[in-house]
Amino acid sequence: MAEIRNVMKQRNLDCLLLCGAPMKFDFTLANTRYVSHVGGNSTFTFVVFPLEGEPTCFLESGAASLADYFSRAQNWIKDLRVKKGQGSWADGLVSRLKDLGLENKNIGVDGLGSPLDPNGWFPHTLYVKLVESLPKATIVNTKDMVERIRAIKSSEEIEFLEKAAGLGDLMIETCSRVARPGVRESEVYGKMREAMISNGGEDPTLFLWASDAHPLPHPFKFPTTRPLEKGDLIIFEIHPKYGGYLTHVERTFCLGEPEKEFLDIYDGCLAAFSRGMELFTPGRKISEAMGEVKNVIQSRELGICECGIHGHGLTSLDYPRYRHHVIQIDTNAIDSFEVFKPGMVFAFNIDLVNPRWRNGDTGCVFAETVAITDEKPRRLHRFPIDFQIINL
Repeated sequence: MAEIRNVMKQRNLDCLLLCGAPMKFDFTLANTRYVSHVGGNSTFTFVVFPLEGEPTCFLESGAASLADYFSRAQNWIKDLRVKKGQGSWADGLVSRLKDLGLENKNIGVDGLGSPLDPNGWFPHTLYVKLVESLPKATIVNTKDMVERIRAIKSSEEIEFLEKAAGLGDLMIETCSRVARPGVRESEVYGKMREAMISNGGEDPTLFLWASDAHPLPHPFKFPTTRPLEKGDLIIFEIHPKYGGYLTHVERTFCLGEPEKEFLDIYDGCLAAFSRGMELFTPGRKISEAMGEVKNVIQSRELGICECGIHGHGLTSLDYPRYRHHVIQIDTNAIDSFEVFKPGMVFAFNIDLVNPRWRNGDTGCVFAETVAITDEKPRRLHRFPIDFQIINL
């Protein structure tokens, strides 16, 4: 809270208004949850965060018990309110801002769009009513102010991420145990998700899946009810979540002995990963390190489906961000964080194909969640990084 208020003073902001709209696997709840410890399970929230005094958290209407629950679940926010009836969120928010004497002050609004999310998620109708109701206030787009603060994780946050990583390891172990010829894709997927939830994990979270003899490494989304067959590859991207904090891990499985080309592609994934882990040290330029990673891939004449890093914590696609496959999109994010710093936590994903084999339409996926320490990077997951062959 002190760090946020220090930045508010630097930006001459008297108050923050943060919107927690449940979108994108709840990624857009990150900022409100960060400052309030309230949220999750697609709970719609707004937080009024004044420069001085206690913050107020507004919860969706129709569930007075929700305020009772969150008052017991955390002791950070004392002022919890439920939106009244079917009226606009603006009614309660404007009333609270006026109670705080902020009707002619500088109010920073989060969620209006930033380099990380140009579209934003703050409701347009609410923004219009806010401006109309507070004509003397100066409304400021805070852009990525909170995301910049969240980029460096505390030791407590990293503990939560380590617990999330442990859940991810359980999910991968479940795939290894359950996936067999004749078992439906959806059954394996369901058991993996069950492993996360039954051991203290949290939904909703991102879980991408594909299975076929020659699956596309991207895009992939959901399992089918098709029974798995000998020779099938299983590729998945999971974001196991604990207490709102989520990691990112990807693995490639094969039911039986894989084709040699798959092993060669996966070796390229591991070689690129190894090079990155040599270079991801405090003070080193992110662009230089990622350039070396790309050189490893190109030296093996492999093609990039996805390759890059992006921050993880209460959301995905945070700072730091440098992804070769969408480098034009990440340009602004690159300028914001040019070097690795202790406390950064990010996904490092490497999904590759061989353009000379099967037209580059199939390949392997690999990803790890990495934490930057004072000396060297550390992977948070403990599951083996090698190609996973299920012996039949």
